Amino acid sequence: MVTKADGTAHSFRVYGAQSGHPRAAELAEKVHALLFRYASDVVAAYGLCPFLHNVETGMGAVGVVLDVEPDVETSAKAIEDLGANVVHLVYPISKLNASGFERFGSKLAKELDQRLRERLVHATFHPELTGGTENAHRLVGLLRQAPDPFVQFIPPGLHEGGTVMAGQAPPTEGRAEATYSRLFEGPAGSKAVEQVLSRLGALREARSVEYASLAEEISRPLP
Repeated sequence: MVTKADGTAHSFRVYGAQSGHPRAAELAEKVHALLFRYASDVVAAYGLCPFLHNVETGMGAVGVVLDVEPDVETSAKAIEDLGANVVHLVYPISKLNASGFERFGSKLAKELDQRLRERLVHATFHPELTGGTENAHRLVGLLRQAPDPFVQFIPPGLHEGGTVMAGQAPPTEGRAEATYSRLFEGPAGSKAVEQVLSRLGALREARSVEYASLAEEISRPLP
């Protein structure tokens, strides 16, 4: 449990092979805080996710999974343990590249289809996802370049409406184009996208400064 200066309490749980590391809780707190900054500074600030009206209440349950190689069984049990219909699992010490992490997310989703009563829709986020500002689908990949890899699971109804934070695949062309047009052709024009890029860069820099070395330390086996 983390309590902010304004009195808001954020709770999360820690899982994975390195969850017993003496500094695991310290890392998890920093990871959790940066996840919420990404949700607030990028997703909510630019209206990228229709169901995320309030970051403090809309993020659901959060798990920080300390596995160098994300494991489907560990992650599935974590989601069952969290027991929420909106779940974010963050993997700050994962060594998987973007495509490997996307494959992991798909495997986890298939496993959960077998375990859970209600099917959940999933999305994967990774700092190295392919993306750009050339077209709508590349913009979706760009906006999913969160500072840490994470997977999101939500009920099917919540992903409708053009969100970047829901759905196994990027939104359909119509929804993706709507986001692209709003950011490029709205009153602020391309400046909005430049601002998004700046904020994503600032979040990556914050990770580097605040806990990249700690994440690397925890990723190494204990003696």
